[in-house]
This record gives sequence, C-alpha cells and structure tokens, in this order.
Amino acid sequence: MDIKNSMTLRSFKKYQPRQIAKFVKGFFNGRIFIAGLGRLRVIEGKVVAYQHQKSEKSILIVVSQINQLVNELSQPKMSMS
Repeated sequence: MDIKNSMTLRSFKKYQPRQIAKFVKGFFNGRIFIAGLGRLRVIEGKVVAYQHQKSEKSILIVVSQINQLVNELSQPKMSMS
C-alpha cells in the first residue's frame, strides 16, 4: 500500500489513546485524524508523525502514548494460576 495515496482510515473526535491504539493495532498502513491534533500516519501498525510535526512536543507525546498502548495490547495475557 502506498502511504502517499492512502486515504484517512478513521477520524477520532477526541483523543482517547486506548480506543485509538485498538484501532491502529488492527491496521498496517494508512492515516488517522485526531481532532485537535491533526493527521497522523500508521506505518506497520505504529503511529508516526509527519516530518513537519516532529518538532511539536505534544504530537510526539501522543504518538509515544498510542504506540506504548499498541505494544501493551499486542502482548500475550499472562494468567494468574
């Protein structure tokens, strides 16, 4: 899939990291839009900021939080038996 020609997969009306992470985990490449933050890319199941956003600390924090949750959701559950 060519990321440059991909359409926005989903728009989120507000920033809810767990909900966004669940969505991102199920998709490999594309774009998402978060109201108040803007468009972000999804590459290989991880959220990535566009080059012009990489100087914005708030965007980098959001990307980091979502990717951390994606990692947590991808880990196998340990049973307590």
